[in-house]
Amino acid sequence: MAPRSLLIGLAVAALSLFAPSASAFKEKPSPFSFSSTPGGYQLGGPNLAPEIRVAPNDAPGVLRAAKDLAADFGKVLGVNGTVVVAEWSATIAQTGATRPIIFIGTVGKSSLVDNLISSQKLDVAPISGKWESYLYKVVSSPWQGRDAVLVIAGSDSRGAVFGIYDIAERIGVSPWHYWADVVPTKRQYIWASNDNTHQEGPPSIKYRGIFLNDEAPALTGWGKANFKASQYGSAFVSDFYRHIFDLVLRLKGNYVWPAMWSSMFYLDDPKNGPLATEYGIFMGTSHHEPMARADKEQGRFLKGSWDWKSNKAGVQTFMQEGPARAKNWSTIYTLGMRGSGDAASATLSSSALEEIIAWQQSALTKAIGKPISEIPQVWVMYKEVPGYWQAGMKVSDDVTLLWSDDNRGNIRRIPIGNEEKRKGGSGMYYHFDYVGDPRNYKWINTIQLQKTWEQMTLTHDSGVKNIWIVNVGDLKALELPTAHYMAIAWDRDNFDTPDSTRQWLKSWSGRQFGEAVAEEAASIMTTYGKLTARHKYEDLSRTPFAFHDTNYDEVELNYKEWTDLLARAQKAHDSLATAVQDSFFEIVLHPVLAGKTVFEIYSKVALGSRYATEKRISANKLAKDVQAAFSADQAITKRFHSIKNGKWNHFMDQTHIGYNNWQEPSSNSLPKLTTITAAASNAIMGVSAQGSTAAFPGSAKLTMAPLSAFGPPGVDRYFDVFARADGTFTYEITSDSAFLNVTNRRGTVSSPNGTPDLRAVLTVDWAAVPAGSSTATLTVTNLNQTSAKATVVVPLEKPTLPADFKGHVEADRVVSIEAEHFSPADSSKEYVVVPDYGRTLSGVRLPPRTPSQPAAKGFVLAYPFYTFSEAADASVVVYLGPSENANPNSPNKYSVAVDGGAATTVQVVPLTNGSSQPAGWADAVVRGSYVKTSKVGKLAAGRHVLKLYLLEPTMIVTKVVVDVGGVKTSLMGPPESWVAK
Repeated sequence: MAPRSLLIGLAVAALSLFAPSASAFKEKPSPFSFSSTPGGYQLGGPNLAPEIRVAPNDAPGVLRAAKDLAADFGKVLGVNGTVVVAEWSATIAQTGATRPIIFIGTVGKSSLVDNLISSQKLDVAPISGKWESYLYKVVSSPWQGRDAVLVIAGSDSRGAVFGIYDIAERIGVSPWHYWADVVPTKRQYIWASNDNTHQEGPPSIKYRGIFLNDEAPALTGWGKANFKASQYGSAFVSDFYRHIFDLVLRLKGNYVWPAMWSSMFYLDDPKNGPLATEYGIFMGTSHHEPMARADKEQGRFLKGSWDWKSNKAGVQTFMQEGPARAKNWSTIYTLGMRGSGDAASATLSSSALEEIIAWQQSALTKAIGKPISEIPQVWVMYKEVPGYWQAGMKVSDDVTLLWSDDNRGNIRRIPIGNEEKRKGGSGMYYHFDYVGDPRNYKWINTIQLQKTWEQMTLTHDSGVKNIWIVNVGDLKALELPTAHYMAIAWDRDNFDTPDSTRQWLKSWSGRQFGEAVAEEAASIMTTYGKLTARHKYEDLSRTPFAFHDTNYDEVELNYKEWTDLLARAQKAHDSLATAVQDSFFEIVLHPVLAGKTVFEIYSKVALGSRYATEKRISANKLAKDVQAAFSADQAITKRFHSIKNGKWNHFMDQTHIGYNNWQEPSSNSLPKLTTITAAASNAIMGVSAQGSTAAFPGSAKLTMAPLSAFGPPGVDRYFDVFARADGTFTYEITSDSAFLNVTNRRGTVSSPNGTPDLRAVLTVDWAAVPAGSSTATLTVTNLNQTSAKATVVVPLEKPTLPADFKGHVEADRVVSIEAEHFSPADSSKEYVVVPDYGRTLSGVRLPPRTPSQPAAKGFVLAYPFYTFSEAADASVVVYLGPSENANPNSPNKYSVAVDGGAATTVQVVPLTNGSSQPAGWADAVVRGSYVKTSKVGKLAAGRHVLKLYLLEPTMIVTKVVVDVGGVKTSLMGPPESWVAK
């Protein structure tokens, strides 16, 4: 057996072999440069900005966006561009113009663009006839006497607008210039390359956008403080929606569901509907608001009850008024029906819904005067609604079936059978925010981008390409996941490898905060996503506390990750120019700071409870720390409200501490604190051993869990010396073995003004430890009262490992393996590693279009492992993402076998009728994982191979554990075992 130091080196080397290969995010290179050295066609310089020309016959939205671009040049250069509305004839007459010129136009609608096409100066064949596509390029000698112009051509008006905003972002104006205070990048010069045509589109998803929801108290309070409320009391008026529409278009989106808790989009401001159409935004209504009428309109204007069975005539009259009002605006009509107040209906049935949708389609054709095939329409398959469809409904193919996640980011359904061939196609309603069981989550960002990538690429690749809509709650605090989601929706091909999100995040961070901090900001938010994937803030008050306060040091280690992350985020923030710090605080530092503070509250409550059982006086200090963190939480909210002289006042007002059911508490409240009464002064010294709640002097001898020469790397083994009362004592630790020593072997413990706890970390010279099993003893003596002595017994295991073995090695009767650390030589190449997915390291899945695999005979993941212990009834524990049975005909299953023995096939998620969540769902989504255990029978000591077969592409595995009698209760399972190379 090799010395311990060598073994650790081999482990690190072996782990590196499993690391996923790097892959660049496929962002198109920028055609702009910014040096003082000429580099193409000059668009800007000192006191120089372009003249932007738009034909008078183009769409109003193109002219409006052109004015934005002129202002954006001003934000970057310090001097605005100028917008000129002119026909081609007037343009070519100005042969002496010396300012740079940009033409913007829609193919077939702009005389400026169309004349360049007809004169063969501009080739638009790559975008012609396509949905929302654009190109821009420098055109040389566009007419006699003019050297060049930059042309932005759109296949349609939104295509032209997207080209405008693409240039705005590339020269330095973020889509988040308003909503996250991202400072425009200052430039002295702007050059457009003469060499290439920049082309984008059509988008991967036809209709893609955001849903403002669950908008009280934060967005509602902010809106009322900043916009004049309508006669109905809502502040979500046209001046508000201008900011929303600007953002959506700059993110290359085109679809919005408006805020609806206490507002009525079309009535709160008569300008709202026409404004959306002017911007080029398709408006919709949410899953329970059919026919372009808001939920709040039902209470005000519906005659009779919202019930098709008992009040069909009243409901029909109410619904008819929606398309009559919205027929001249860009609208996607929501069909179907749910019960009143966004609840299931007690009177609806599949046949009734067939009747409702058929009537709604007839009403649409009458009101709008077009064939139903030309009217965008969607039926939202939310909550109980898929149950009606699953019962065998027949609905016109013109309707888009908008499937949904489970409100926690797990896709419930993908198209199956002939559903993908429907003319109306499919869509997906996804959540970054939610109000409902098992808990609301609507305070700040708790979204892991890698999970969004995994679920939404599954969605797209399964044929869901017509509509994507995401619930973004208040929007503020969800800037990052919203930007990521919209980027995938625009160009899924940019995200064609699992590492794409990591690369996108670095690129995006560079555009928001500058290249100097881009990589660190990306790393910080990746780690943040991992930490929040373990538990959302609102779920932390569930009992018992999810993170175990003793086993695997879960509470301590998880909280340490938060404190380490905060130190990094604060350092990155402080390195930035003052002007950039606000946006960095809003998007990066605030969620880390606020999140760490909430985790501090619950972590120290849990530790304090354990400390109290050990009679540590520091339990009282932890109680004070919790109270201080609770006050700090309020101070952090006030700090957020102070940004930009109160610009964001009322955001973050959402309560988030002290949930005791699914609904938010009326106010934040402290968890129950545990304190102790000090021990007698002659029993001041206490000692506790890692992994146990037993403590000296209650237990004079403390026996630690065995230390193994093959223990998990990087895991400290220790015991604590602590004060049981206020006072001071000095202790000394002696060892009966030369090969076992400790840190802090002599120290002074003092309370309340000193250090009440000191940790003695064990160090082992494994080369000197005898082979096999042995025991060493440490004695802790209170030098102020020498009769007070604690004995700590340390079992040591130094078994022999064959020199040729490669794989994970047991310690303390456990083998724990991160899923991506399979044996490449023995596993199927079809598997995809998703880096940074889940709660620990990564996930492993099959590509989305992979056919269902036969049990124990399909694509295999092989995990060699070695055990020193024998087990009469060993188990394999598999940790998976909380994915749903997205294909109900092929539910998520896996097979597992050891050493060629009989395979066990496990169905991870029970099937349902489509109307309800499966058994075990709430626990899985709260804990961020389905955890399944299979018995594999007798397991002898020696070499083994665990084989895992994922049978469906709609599932993802994160960790596998072989339990030979040592697995302890925990949230995330034992740390990864040592691996021999």
